[in-house]
Amino acid sequence: MTNSFGQVNLRDSYFTIAAQTHAEIKIERSRFIATALPVESKAAAEAEYRTTRKHYHDATHNCFAYVVGIDPETSYRYSDDGEPSGTAGKPIHEAILGHQLTNMLLVVTRYFGGVKLGTGGLSRAYREAANQVLDQAHTRECFVMQIFKLRFAHDQVSAVMKVMSDFNLKPISISYAESVEVTAAIRRSGFEQLRATVIDRCHGRVEIELIADEA
Repeated sequence: MTNSFGQVNLRDSYFTIAAQTHAEIKIERSRFIATALPVESKAAAEAEYRTTRKHYHDATHNCFAYVVGIDPETSYRYSDDGEPSGTAGKPIHEAILGHQLTNMLLVVTRYFGGVKLGTGGLSRAYREAANQVLDQAHTRECFVMQIFKLRFAHDQVSAVMKVMSDFNLKPISISYAESVEVTAAIRRSGFEQLRATVIDRCHGRVEIELIADEA
């Protein structure tokens, strides 16, 4: 997030999976079905988990982990869903982090095959299932855009539009009233340079308002 002009987090890209992906392994007659899918929020991750759990309603366990966000306040959660503590959710979470992915949910469904694996065996099985589905998944790079609004006098229109052109930006909206307001978006890491440039070209006669970050 951006708290002031001097506190912009310059990280503005991340990798997530491109589409829902499945993988399955069998260990000692137990089936481990891994389902990975992209999500945009904690609420979406929780909802998708409920959907997946419903789909595999007859399974012995539906263990999961999700990671959402790229900033220090990144949200995550994992669950063993009845397996011994630390043997399922945590290995799944570690697999996601190991692949340097975010904005995704990974559920590993287990159908018990009659042979107990022990805590070490369970951890290895859940980690293997999670890694296999992530190895198979296609990934995509996403960018965090900083939305901003410029407010300036009518005699500054030419200068502002030249800056917009230099940065290959197109306005989201333009409002002509007592003053001119232009709303646009730029990759987060480029915002400070844009700000400095537009202030210089307009000789300080421009107001800049940060609207939001969005992926």
